Amino acid sequence: MRVVFFLNKLHETVKAQDYERWVREVDYPTAKSIPSILDYKVAKIEGLLEGDDRPPYDYVERVEITDLESYRRDLADPALDEFKQAWMARVADSIPLHGTVLE
Repeated sequence: MRVVFFLNKLHETVKAQDYERWVREVDYPTAKSIPSILDYKVAKIEGLLEGDDRPPYDYVERVEITDLESYRRDLADPALDEFKQAWMARVADSIPLHGTVLE
């Protein structure tokens, strides 16, 4: 199974509750409309496992996909341009990673 992760840090001006509402109302429905996405979840990062320092990221996205090539092609669709602009208005920094789940 192929997965993509995004480690996201919000813009300082974006409130967590506003972002979380946007995820539920816009992001999740948009992800369901993308053919190469099998499952998609966003988790709020609440702390480091060790220590009391603030985590460097605010949220992690986990995207289960059919395959990387199809996912990249789907994300390049101009129909998603407005969605991507809305996402970038909320997310200041993101580290995208991809891999394969060990079975």
